[in-house]
Amino acid sequence: MSSSEIACTYAALILSDDGIPITAEKIATIVKAANIKVESYWPALFAKLLEKRSVEDLILSVGSGILPSCSESTVYVCAHGL
Repeated sequence: MSSSEIACTYAALILSDDGIPITAEKIATIVKAANIKVESYWPALFAKLLEKRSVEDLILSVGSGILPSCSESTVYVCAHGL
């Protein structure tokens, strides 16, 4: 992941956590306030993605493919990578 992607990711997380609608302008404002230079297309890409999917949905779907393959007795082990 590039520093531009990471900066936009954190900006989207901040906006989501505060319950503020995620727009390209707001992402760009946060990134600029953090004194990080990003290519102008990154905030728009993140905003477009997050129009259709919520940040919470994306976070909860990470790694969801692992658990269904585990038996009930090994769910804890699989979930924690043990």
